[in-house]
Amino acid sequence: MKIYDVAFVGMGASALGTYKLKYYNQNCSIVGLDKRFNNSRNNFFAFWLTDWMVPFQDLIKNRWNNWEFYQYQQKVVHESATTPYCVIRYQDWKNYCLENSQNISFKENDVIKVERKIDYFEITLDSEEKVFAKNIYDSRSVKIDGEGLKQHFIGHIIKVDAGHQISNARLMDFRVKQDQGLHFIYLLPLDDNHLLVESTVFSKYLLEPIWYQNQISAYVEEILNIKKYEITDTEQGVLPMFEINSQNEDKYVQIGTKGGSTKISSGYAFSFFLRQLTSDNKDYHSYWDKWMDKIFVKYLENNSKSDEIFMKMAKKLNGEEFSSFMMGNATFSSKLKIILAMPKIGFLKSYLRTIFT
Repeated sequence: MKIYDVAFVGMGASALGTYKLKYYNQNCSIVGLDKRFNNSRNNFFAFWLTDWMVPFQDLIKNRWNNWEFYQYQQKVVHESATTPYCVIRYQDWKNYCLENSQNISFKENDVIKVERKIDYFEITLDSEEKVFAKNIYDSRSVKIDGEGLKQHFIGHIIKVDAGHQISNARLMDFRVKQDQGLHFIYLLPLDDNHLLVESTVFSKYLLEPIWYQNQISAYVEEILNIKKYEITDTEQGVLPMFEINSQNEDKYVQIGTKGGSTKISSGYAFSFFLRQLTSDNKDYHSYWDKWMDKIFVKYLENNSKSDEIFMKMAKKLNGEEFSSFMMGNATFSSKLKIILAMPKIGFLKSYLRTIFT
């Protein structure tokens, strides 16, 4: 019976990164288990270029030194020469992590059960095959079917034959319907003819795919004034806006969103698991960042017109301050500016809810 040194259950970005930075071509045997390992997904991982992300900058597909926030009567533009907003695509990350790898094999199966034995784990696959490993990293999707706040989205890459004139990233454009929760469009100009346009909602309940698609169509045609375009790719996702406390009796390692890498106020995770892997940090997020995020999310859960709060925050901070907060290395003064941007009574009520609920 073959017993692998390490088994990765799920081969998403966090599993690939853990393999690359800890086990790549080491003297050990590795197996990756993921039924969708060879599908064509090519989603975007976004981050600001902090010092721990510099080693991966050759993989950056696009970067923007300016990013924008829109409301009907307002526009805020941030600029940073030192910490641009960047994206890496999944297939590029996958190729980087696995290029010339010699100590990992793959099985395209779902994992049905993991059972702890004395010296190893027994992993049962959907084919009824059993795989054995001394150590496990589990990055499978987390079930978030409950009523907690979620960030959910569908995005299209559109091809505009006539080209477009958009140069800055639009992180939040609130010039869309707000009747299903906090709703905004996230837009990235990928090149002269391609745009990523995502309809994103913060709410407890998911919507039918056609709803997001209709919002994207209306935005492209009415706000961007683009009448002729072609959808070339689609991505979608659901991210928890609450702490994930996944527990397992067998005590194997949980990584990615399942391990708590996602910043609950924003959905960013890619840079945080890489910071943990490349430093001595044991936690993805500091105590104070988690505290602020919990209060902010409680505010979003219990208040309407939250788009105004995001605009106030954007106005209070410059580009470097905003990017440092989003990447978890903000100064005290930057955090204080964010606290002061929130309505005082609403902030206090949200703080109390984090204590008593």
